[in-house]
Amino acid sequence: MLAGCGTSDDRTAARLVVARFAVALQRDDGATACALLSEDAVKALEQEEGKPCRRAVSSLALGGPGITRVQVYVTNAKVDLVGGSSAFLGRAADGWRLSAVGCKASEGKPADRPLDCQLES
Repeated sequence: MLAGCGTSDDRTAARLVVARFAVALQRDDGATACALLSEDAVKALEQEEGKPCRRAVSSLALGGPGITRVQVYVTNAKVDLVGGSSAFLGRAADGWRLSAVGCKASEGKPADRPLDCQLES
């Protein structure tokens, strides 16, 4: 019932966050990339990599150079990328922030395929 309830502005904002994140990764701009992650995602990345976010974020990849679909569900969004990966966002007080990056379905039946993400909080 809530699928697709997001406004056009929400879809545009979520799309822009993912695009800015991709550009930041390409430019090796860790500070900008980390500013687009949720607080929990930053903590998870730093814990997993054992170094500050601005250095650890270079280990991430979105998976494709283009966005194919954006879905908004009230306070969460999913952005599908060329190449089959997805990014997930949550609405924070200051806008949309990435909570999971580089997510792809694992092997198995489509309905039973959990997502495997490079980073998730």
